[in-house]
Amino acid sequence: MRRARTLWPPRFLKSFDRTRWRALVSELGGLTRVLALRSSTRVRELIRRGYAPVLLLGSLAVTLTLVVFLRVTALEQQRAESAFAEAVRDRVLVIQREVEYTLRVVRDLGSFFDASQYVTRRQFREFVGPSLRHSPGITTLEWVPRITDRQRETFLAQARRGFPRFRILEAVAGGEAREAGPRPEYLPILYVQPYARNKLTLGLDLASIPEDLAAMERAALSAQMEASLPLTLDGDSGPVTGFAAYLALYEKPDPGEAGDSEDWEEKRLEPPRNEPRGFVIGRFAIDAIVEGALQTLSPGGLDLDLYTQDRQERPKLLYSHRSRLSPGQVPAGTRTGHLKPVTDSIEVANRKWQVLARPIPGFFEPEGRSGSIVLVGGLAFTILSMFYLFTLIGQKEQIKRLVAQRTLELEGSNAALNTEVAERRRAERALQMLNVTLEQRVARRTAEAERRAQELEQFAYVASHDLKAPLRGVSSLAAWLAEDLEPKLTTEAREQIYLLRDRVARMHALIEGLLDYSRIGRTPGSIERVDTAALVADTIDSLAPPEGFRVEVSPNMPHLHTDRLHIGQVFANLISNGIKHHDRARGTIRVSGRDLGDHCEFEVVDDGPGIAPEYHHKVFMMFQTLNVKDYGGDTGIGLALVKKLVEEHGGSILLESGSGRGSRFRFTWANEPSKPGEVPASVLSTGEKPR
Repeated sequence: MRRARTLWPPRFLKSFDRTRWRALVSELGGLTRVLALRSSTRVRELIRRGYAPVLLLGSLAVTLTLVVFLRVTALEQQRAESAFAEAVRDRVLVIQREVEYTLRVVRDLGSFFDASQYVTRRQFREFVGPSLRHSPGITTLEWVPRITDRQRETFLAQARRGFPRFRILEAVAGGEAREAGPRPEYLPILYVQPYARNKLTLGLDLASIPEDLAAMERAALSAQMEASLPLTLDGDSGPVTGFAAYLALYEKPDPGEAGDSEDWEEKRLEPPRNEPRGFVIGRFAIDAIVEGALQTLSPGGLDLDLYTQDRQERPKLLYSHRSRLSPGQVPAGTRTGHLKPVTDSIEVANRKWQVLARPIPGFFEPEGRSGSIVLVGGLAFTILSMFYLFTLIGQKEQIKRLVAQRTLELEGSNAALNTEVAERRRAERALQMLNVTLEQRVARRTAEAERRAQELEQFAYVASHDLKAPLRGVSSLAAWLAEDLEPKLTTEAREQIYLLRDRVARMHALIEGLLDYSRIGRTPGSIERVDTAALVADTIDSLAPPEGFRVEVSPNMPHLHTDRLHIGQVFANLISNGIKHHDRARGTIRVSGRDLGDHCEFEVVDDGPGIAPEYHHKVFMMFQTLNVKDYGGDTGIGLALVKKLVEEHGGSILLESGSGRGSRFRFTWANEPSKPGEVPASVLSTGEKPR
């Protein structure tokens, strides 16, 4: 719609004369009649008026649209056929691989008999056990020796050592078996696994079964594995369609006759000149092999039928695999598959299985949308283009006037744009001047702030020193009064003097704390390698915790390069804080730490009364205490000093406590000294929360 408005602006539509419109429609109607009646006069008139190139262009466009439509339809069909063929090939390959993997069991069993002088029943069972457990397609594995009539009694005597009831049986009509009568040679099943399902076949002479005898003769002649025609086998859930694979084994030549090992390996590939000593036979369920192989692929929307040829060279169905996509999963209203079935083959022990693949409805269908879009879009574009060209031919003057009008409008727009550009340039220059002025103001304000900060620090330092002298005088006078007037003082007066001395001591502690706080960051410290375990031990020794309090230190405390005095002040304040604010006569304080790379993390945990969450924001403020006492009250500077020391060394401190028991102070400390105010990227997010 936007493109239509661009080509036909409203102003153009308003200026379009209805008379001319009717004339154009009349001409188009006349064109149709002329073409129908083949009026050469009207055609010459249209050619004279310039419509001939438009008609020729329209014819070419329609022809091109039809060609592209047919080509896109063919490509979609080809794409669907390629996808179907690829899906079929994938499934044929996985089935071929699964068949080869399953038949490898027969070859491995033959190699096992070739490599062994004599194989016992137990060795046979242990060898084939893993294959039977991991390959559901294997129903039976058998060892069938070749016995001549002269060897029969000796063979029976040896076989009955492991299985006393062993007999050579022959198949008779009705599926029964009886003891085999004399014949030149026998092919009895000596070993069979799994035994529980095949116990009735033990001792069965396969020479009495024409199908097995023919297959073993072919295997003996070709010296290769031979596959049988479809068989009905006993599966776990009933009869299943399967096949058998036969591999003939031959006696190895004597060492004097064989030559070197390479000659023997080459001779094994030649057709045998002697009779085989026995056969390894495997019987397999086709459905388990096919379904097991296709389980590795996602459902592809196609059905597979496996065929082989019987003795009359007629196709015989082996197994039919139906897609795992149920009919309910096929979109409603889809067309049935019309692609031609694809055939392929699978090599199975000197026999070929033919695979016939058909798509199920709703899959591998050409989309058809692209061709429809091309056809509809091409015809619509052709019609609109011809109509547009007809309009252009009849409205040349209107278009010229429109171009002139638009040119004037564009010139006016360019002038307005130039004016706007000039205004923006003036605004940019004003903004640059404002930025310069702002930078100068910021520099002046920064210098003024630094000067005031220095003056404030100097004032705090001088005021603190000037306050010490009067405090010492007041303390001395109070001591003298208490000493001189001791006999005459009443209890109330004595208590007031003691309170005075305590307040003086507290004021002195406040001044000392204020001095310590103001010194942080202004005086460079001594950087050394600090063993925090030894540092905490020295701190505990200097604090001399009262009897009943125990301070436990983690054995894996880290080492770091820092100011020993500063980190010692932090530990001393936190440990003494836990002792001083404990509400019981006994308590435990635990100190631990760990190295986290660019910084270390420490924890000081006590089992005191804890701190309610509403007070977490106050404990790191100057002169803030949670307990108010007449004697020995806290100055409220210790934790503020701790916070400033931690932050000065690029760390942060966090309090974890509630209304219950215990408080946990967790703080970080840079492993290496950093510039003032520089915080490592991996430190904890800070919050004013310790006590």
